[in-house]
Amino acid sequence: MLREQSLSRTVYLVAFAGSAVSLAAFSASADPLEPVMNPNDKVSFLLYMADTGGNEQILNGTGPATSTIDSLGSPTSVGTSFNMPSADILVGWDEIFDGRPGDSGIFSRTRLEITTSDGSPFISQAASDAGNDFLRWEIGAHSDPAFAADADPFGFRNTVETVTFVEATVVFFQNDVQLNLLTYGFTIGIGVQWDGTDSIPSNLFTVGTDVNRIEITYDYDPTFVPAPACLSVLAGAGLMTTRRRRR
Repeated sequence: MLREQSLSRTVYLVAFAGSAVSLAAFSASADPLEPVMNPNDKVSFLLYMADTGGNEQILNGTGPATSTIDSLGSPTSVGTSFNMPSADILVGWDEIFDGRPGDSGIFSRTRLEITTSDGSPFISQAASDAGNDFLRWEIGAHSDPAFAADADPFGFRNTVETVTFVEATVVFFQNDVQLNLLTYGFTIGIGVQWDGTDSIPSNLFTVGTDVNRIEITYDYDPTFVPAPACLSVLAGAGLMTTRRRRR
């Protein structure tokens, strides 16, 4: 009898420990500090300038180009600047983690930076004199059907179940001097499930001839799928407990 009681306790404790490990692992799988973006992910990018009449001109080369993750500190060319042919427009981006208030604790975020290779402004004085005082970008999706095949949104890992959009913040600089800051999450849709794109034709930003760097930060709240290994351990613990109760 004592032996049977000891065996029962041992099996029960093992099952309990297995359950505890499973729950801890499940909790970790939903940790918002986990990476959201795919490793080696690429995103397509297109930059326009526009006038008050709605006429647009592509600024980076002749069409969309891609930028690869982990390039925030070493941006790459996405095309020659229309307003300054001797310069390239550079884009770099990466996934970063900052403390943010909210129901889910810490939100994930991705930051993308646009610059010119020689420090020249995106909109030249001549372009501004011609009425081109607006910038618009398309990231991950493109409104022109001719560029549809080039669309490449931010890619989420297969461990990500949903990505709830929080907001986007854009900061305009002249070199390292901040000129303006705007949040424009409402145009993408706060609280919606984000598809990894930022491409809204009506999103026109007034920009002066002094802006030569743009920083865009996307804040989002990811939900992760439970890891299969965690579920199997949890199931195993449940079976162990059930079998012991039948004896």
